[in-house]
Amino acid sequence: MNAIKNEIQAIVAGVSVSYSVWECWNRALSDVTMRALHRQSRHFKLEKNMKRWFAFAVIALVAPPFAFAYRNNSFASKPELKVGASAVAITPFGPNPDWADLGGTITQSGVWGEKFGDRNGNGVWDGGEEFEDDEGNTAIDRNSKNKYDGVYLAGFGDKRLAAGKHDDLWARAVVLEYGQTRIAVVAVDFIGYYSEGGYYGVNQIQKLIDPKLGIKEILLASTHNHEGPDTIGAWGDGPLKDGKYPKYLRFVDRQIAKSIAMAAANLQPARVKLGATDPAKSPSIAGMQTRTGGRPPKFFDEELRVMRFVARNNKTIATIINWNTHPESMEDKNTILTSDFPHAIRESVEKKYGGVALYINGAIGAAEIIGDTNTKNNDRIRFDGKDYPLDAKSNRPVFTFERTEAIGRDVAKAAIEALDRGAWSKSNQMEIRKADLRGPMDNQGYLFLARLGVFDTIPVPEDGSQPQFKTWIYAITLGDAQIVTTPGELFPEIFYGVVKYKRSDCPQADTGEPPEPSIRDAMTAKYRFMFGLCPDEFGYIVPRYDFRREPVDVKKMQIKRAVDPCKEKGAPNHYHETNSASSALAPASACVTVALLTGKVPADPACKDVAKHSDFASDLQKQAKIK
Repeated sequence: MNAIKNEIQAIVAGVSVSYSVWECWNRALSDVTMRALHRQSRHFKLEKNMKRWFAFAVIALVAPPFAFAYRNNSFASKPELKVGASAVAITPFGPNPDWADLGGTITQSGVWGEKFGDRNGNGVWDGGEEFEDDEGNTAIDRNSKNKYDGVYLAGFGDKRLAAGKHDDLWARAVVLEYGQTRIAVVAVDFIGYYSEGGYYGVNQIQKLIDPKLGIKEILLASTHNHEGPDTIGAWGDGPLKDGKYPKYLRFVDRQIAKSIAMAAANLQPARVKLGATDPAKSPSIAGMQTRTGGRPPKFFDEELRVMRFVARNNKTIATIINWNTHPESMEDKNTILTSDFPHAIRESVEKKYGGVALYINGAIGAAEIIGDTNTKNNDRIRFDGKDYPLDAKSNRPVFTFERTEAIGRDVAKAAIEALDRGAWSKSNQMEIRKADLRGPMDNQGYLFLARLGVFDTIPVPEDGSQPQFKTWIYAITLGDAQIVTTPGELFPEIFYGVVKYKRSDCPQADTGEPPEPSIRDAMTAKYRFMFGLCPDEFGYIVPRYDFRREPVDVKKMQIKRAVDPCKEKGAPNHYHETNSASSALAPASACVTVALLTGKVPADPACKDVAKHSDFASDLQKQAKIK
């Protein structure tokens, strides 16, 4: 037997074969070998020439299992998409052990905030009322000293403190893993959040996440909820007062990190179903969008996109709904915490499919929910089968939770229809790319507030030079879908192409600035998602050909809206530019995004200076010159 063993080792050492050859040997030699062995056993004699036959036979019989194991290992080594999801409440209301761990206080109404003497019994702090100045807030942000810290609601006017809760606010996370790449997508029910917010934001969240989780990127998107806490600073106890609540933001960072860790702990193999719809296919979302004050052009991103992750047991892990309008259907008189219509969207989708539903806004620049600032007599008033008539005096809706939830359910219907008509992605491969983006913060009002410490998300240089906004653009390919991000409220005509969709009502309104390239046209996948306010909220991203902004009178603190050249024809004054961090946001972000998608800097005139806005774009230009 030792001789036979040596023969086998010699053959294996001298011959290199593939699995197909092993199969061939197995089939060709099995019969001959067995007959030879049978003959030799009958004569109790092993001839020399049969030793070699026996060696080949052993290899033929043994090799296939090894080859099969090798083939299985090759299959297993191919990356597969794994997905995990979680939802963690971040509502600043009622008892919460994590809030207690931070030494957080709760007011008599149940809303979180510094304790105060409620002299007038209205349930919220009013200027002049005594309060206990929590040193814990001052330790996080020195500007909080002697300032009442509580839950100021963001998005409309100042001095709007929360007085109660209707539904929870959430940090909803999806962790995606493909091979060595693991990323987190998180949606929060806020007006906006930041990648570097000083003492809060993505840079702080990353420090709270265990490095062993291997989370390489966090794509944090805000729903732009106008009925949640002020996470920017603009809506405090007056126009020059910071409305952020330092301890609460510290709490939020921890809860976002917690949601990511929970999602990562639940990773499992998944496939992806994709869908898209619009008002023509899904009447339930027809007439839902309107332009702020009727600002032209009357153009929207009407497409609703959906992405559903399903486990091997056919149970839903998560569903992402991507739609494009402001969540502000409860308007400015509401003081009850709510996530607005995204609450009903998510609730309805989860009831249908299970799992965790995320709502992520898209290109929402100048796009408002019906019933906001551009109310008309012929506006849609029927939602989820019930009429909600306009008020006869104000010509506006009566803003109720019932109406808001009906709007959400109608949007959810469209999302479900999109998935019903959708398709399973042919591939689950994932690739992620990102590019840096920077530019001048040339909004004088923002700069003034930044120096006061109200807007502390953009550092003000001590040498007096102009501050720069800094952020990232992401491009993700996930099977038959592509996702791009934008760091603010992108006007939809920039997403689809300014040349095609610019205003035609007023030729004299054109500033002569070149049009930004279409982002959507640079995308090649069948399903094209846009994640807005991700990972930052730098305000409106307005196309340069229609960008007008008046200088700010800092002494009088007057921020005037620029007059539109066609005001007499009904065009409103330019509000959005007063809430835009930079006049360079549109060309810089559009050009860098297209460069990220295509691998080359666009030749459009609007992109001629793009290298100064991104090292990524600058490197592309250098590489192009070398070639």
